[in-house]
Amino acid sequence: MIRNSNNRSIFVLLFALILFPFTALAEEVTVMLPGDVPMTLVKVPAGTFLMGSPQGERGNFLDNETQHQVTLTQDYFLGKTEVTQKQWAAVMGEPMRTDCGDITVGDDFPVYCVTWNRIAGPGGFIEKLNTHLESTAFRLPTEAEWERAARAGTTTRYAHGDVLECSDECGACPAHDPKMWWCGNVDPFGPKPVGQKDANPFGLHDMHGNLWEIVNDRYGEFSTEPVTDPSGPGGSGDVVIRGGGKEAWINRSASRVSASPDDRAQNNEVGFRVAATGLEASGFEINSGLNDAWYNPATDGQGFLISVFPDRSEMFVAWFTFDVERPPEDVMAMLGDPGHRWLTAQGPYSGDTATLKIFVTKGGVFDSAEPPTSTDPDGDGTMVIEFADCTAGILNYTIPSLDLSGEIPIQRIVLDNVTLCEALHTE
Repeated sequence: MIRNSNNRSIFVLLFALILFPFTALAEEVTVMLPGDVPMTLVKVPAGTFLMGSPQGERGNFLDNETQHQVTLTQDYFLGKTEVTQKQWAAVMGEPMRTDCGDITVGDDFPVYCVTWNRIAGPGGFIEKLNTHLESTAFRLPTEAEWERAARAGTTTRYAHGDVLECSDECGACPAHDPKMWWCGNVDPFGPKPVGQKDANPFGLHDMHGNLWEIVNDRYGEFSTEPVTDPSGPGGSGDVVIRGGGKEAWINRSASRVSASPDDRAQNNEVGFRVAATGLEASGFEINSGLNDAWYNPATDGQGFLISVFPDRSEMFVAWFTFDVERPPEDVMAMLGDPGHRWLTAQGPYSGDTATLKIFVTKGGVFDSAEPPTSTDPDGDGTMVIEFADCTAGILNYTIPSLDLSGEIPIQRIVLDNVTLCEALHTE
């Protein structure tokens, strides 16, 4: 046990760390929905790209993908994943409807059985999201924004290349397994939990496969001339859906079809993701000067050890705490007692925010070679830490295995590393 000058207790833990590989990500912003449910958006840079597909591209059967130059003049943010059923319920105050065909229900599954009107119309998801966040920034992406994000700087059929040389037939192309869900690698086909396939070069998941995605535009023919910041035709006609689902050819970056804005019956394979303009992180950027012991002054005697790995854009956190039930008043907890708990969290960070998987351990014996085990090898929950500066941050956690969630303000226990942190921030 070590005591600081204020007689506050911290515990120094020895632990083994096996780092999982993570890919460095673009700038991200995480917003908290009602019930402390996080939603992460990834920054997509402005730029010029070729929208649509060249004549003869394999899979362009509908002749509605006229290739043309598009310039987007503003950076924007796009949901890292499709909106999940948990996020939908948090914002709407009710679960997803299940009256449009075969439905799979689960917190991490994408929401579907939704319509454009229920998303972007009066009283819909977008309106309620902006109201909760006291914002006007959130919306559906335009079709051009969606394709820019899907392509992620590429010109091939998919962001990961022209890879369907084995076959476009269901069950015949396992090479797609790391990249997208479609009938070639899953039988029977149906929506899967978000974020399980590799992110594209912009850091976005499931832009190809899993679900079609509703965008803001009404459906119309593409221009043959260069355009800037297009938003599609106006009116009240059919809306555009992108991204594909079951078949390989409709999962291409350029693939596009139309849907009625209020027809729920056809939407058992259609979801959406949120876009926003004008979001910014706090301006603070995570750096290795945050490596330190942190705590919440309101819960003295427990805390966090934070380690930042800037070469990988990863963070590791050891959280020393106690069991969910308080020990008897006349019993002092000792290091190694059954009531002591340590949790670990690890994952990527970008800007001022780290989004980490939490691992709850059990089964270890103090000072024994017997290794502890995680209650869930894929992670028990999520920890999102947003740093305001070098001395303070807000930690939100959700641990379904323990039925726990909440928000913790954290600050450094000692200030020795603040100078280093500030110096790295200003470089």
